[in-house]
Amino acid sequence: MTAPIRFYQKYLSGADGHRCPMTPSCSNYALQAMQRHGAIKGWIMACDRLMRCGRDELKLSPSAMTQNGIRCQDPVQSNDFWWH
Repeated sequence: MTAPIRFYQKYLSGADGHRCPMTPSCSNYALQAMQRHGAIKGWIMACDRLMRCGRDELKLSPSAMTQNGIRCQDPVQSNDFWWH
């Protein structure tokens, strides 16, 4: 289930630059969610993240300085409380 994400990271993501305004990036978030919660729950969390990316979340979540500039902090741990 992670192969398409890794393919995206290796071959496609670099072509358009580091544009994700959040940290971890959406693709890393998806990998972390799948590792932590399994393929199905992780995929649902990744879809939720993609819907939130770049929208109101940028105004609502804290920011952090990363090697790619200022990014909105949105770790998996902040969004998995409803799975437990």
